[in-house]
Amino acid sequence: MKIIKYHIDKQCLKSFKLIILTVFFVSSFTGYSQIEKDSTEQIDLPILLRKLFNVEESDSAKKKEKKVLLSILPAIGYTIQTGFTVDVISNNAFQLGDKENTNLSSVTFQVELSQRKQLSMPFNIVIWSPENKWNFVSDWRFLMYHQLNYGLGGSSLIEDEIFINFNYLRVHQTAYREIAKNTYAGVGYNLDYHTKIRQTHIKDNEVNDFSEYGDPSKTLSSGFTLNGLFDKRKNSISPRHGEHYANVIYKNNFKQIGSSSDWSSLFIDLRTYFKLGKSPDNILAFWSYNQFVLGGTPPFLDLPSTGWDAYTNFARQYRQGRYVGKSLLYLESEYRFKISRNGFFNGSVFANGHSVSEWSNNKFKHFIPGVGCSVRLKMNTDSDLNLVVSYGVAADGSQGFFFNLGEAF
Repeated sequence: MKIIKYHIDKQCLKSFKLIILTVFFVSSFTGYSQIEKDSTEQIDLPILLRKLFNVEESDSAKKKEKKVLLSILPAIGYTIQTGFTVDVISNNAFQLGDKENTNLSSVTFQVELSQRKQLSMPFNIVIWSPENKWNFVSDWRFLMYHQLNYGLGGSSLIEDEIFINFNYLRVHQTAYREIAKNTYAGVGYNLDYHTKIRQTHIKDNEVNDFSEYGDPSKTLSSGFTLNGLFDKRKNSISPRHGEHYANVIYKNNFKQIGSSSDWSSLFIDLRTYFKLGKSPDNILAFWSYNQFVLGGTPPFLDLPSTGWDAYTNFARQYRQGRYVGKSLLYLESEYRFKISRNGFFNGSVFANGHSVSEWSNNKFKHFIPGVGCSVRLKMNTDSDLNLVVSYGVAADGSQGFFFNLGEAF
């Protein structure tokens, strides 16, 4: 397997150094002020704002147990794919049962409008019934979108880019039933509907992988899933050390239920978390994300590709769809650490690599690495929710910032 070497230009290196220096400067300032006041008090954004504007929380609010932990964040963001964005992000965390035996459920909704005139509305739900007997997972999205595409396989070149415009409706719904402690079996239904598909920015009479694969104006993948789940995490928003996660999904799409073609796939998602050092807030996390087309021919936009996981977090240094193939392998390691004593400023560094299979033989030929760092700002101490601002650089010169509400994985 060929390893693609890094090419990092001077401007990228300056930006990388700047974000590191900023983190340490702010953490030093914050840590000093906290020692003077209360070295044990943990704060989040609402508490910080109350302190800054000298607003006291009422006694009734302090005593009242919070049933729903709500975070609503208007923000200006940036990603490689979208450019600058205006966002409204809502994260709601709650428990339907006793805290001792019921995991934290969450509902995350986002409306994002980008400078490149892309509209994204992802809606992610994770519901745990009392005593974790049932788990319901939803990944719903609506996009009015366009993305760059460079062809199939790990050998695709930047200069071969084309624009693909489309609208996208995703409805992925799964129900799991506990069969052993932390272990679940489930069934689901997946719908992926692309409309108004068209490619632009191509030369006259140019033939590319997208047009050769098939260039329809709309495609539909409709199929049922068989699911296996092991989830030892108490809080999927911010997993802790000693927790583990494994998800295996077999999907079969049928023309009989509306699919454009018959095809099947296998998905494997593995995550594990370890404490590094004495502090429980310093966590070394590992993530393996893998997709395989087992049979048939999926629509082009449903092939495994960079950045199309449920929260668009994997391979953050690249544009969505940068690498496309029938099979995809991905591995990331991230070290998360506490910076300020009050818990508001935190950080992380990460390294990842992935490979997509070549179209001609479905074999893996190239390993594509990337590295980066993140500033993590505490939005809610009760749900342990962080706003994560990441900066990454990649093997082909890709670089940029990425915003996420909650940990990357």
